[in-house]
Amino acid sequence: MTKVGIVCAMHEEVEKIINAFNLTQTDDQLNYKLYQNDHITLIESSIGKVASTLAATTLIDKFNIDQLINIGLAGAIKPIAAGSAYFISSVTQHDAFIPFDDYQQDMYQSINCTVPKQTTQTAILTTGDQFITDSSTINTDADMVDMEGFAVAYVANRRNIPVTLIKGISDDANNSSEEALFENLNKAMDQTIVLLKTILD
Repeated sequence: MTKVGIVCAMHEEVEKIINAFNLTQTDDQLNYKLYQNDHITLIESSIGKVASTLAATTLIDKFNIDQLINIGLAGAIKPIAAGSAYFISSVTQHDAFIPFDDYQQDMYQSINCTVPKQTTQTAILTTGDQFITDSSTINTDADMVDMEGFAVAYVANRRNIPVTLIKGISDDANNSSEEALFENLNKAMDQTIVLLKTILD
């Protein structure tokens, strides 16, 4: 049976997945909140690229994960309805800058993600360690922005493990984003779980 690892940043998001897949909290000494069933291990990473990088690495190293998934909320850069959810086809970093040519390829790369065949619910994601309240400040062709996706995809890519990103739209990355995020969290996460079930059930 494929061992699936899920990285999820916020407790409010994690609770939805726990209930949907009947996960049980495990007594572990890794200083993480971990939840499992017979083939899924979910780790609550906390927010940001550094935290999600460490969490993804922990899942792979400690639990022999065969497939890595990052699921959570994102802000829409392009006109996308709040509460909708998408599989991510590729992900970049929007806050990376390095003037040295030898390192640009790694920092500026676009990482392709695993997307189910025949799905039409796909989008392009960009990631950064900033909560975006003005999407005009981001120079990108992406559809949405988050704070974890690229980091999880980067770890999976370096370890040659398939990675799937599923993002639910909580806000439109403008000056009301903080309030909108929590208003739309339930609907957005419910839709991400609908997509998650299509690849895990």
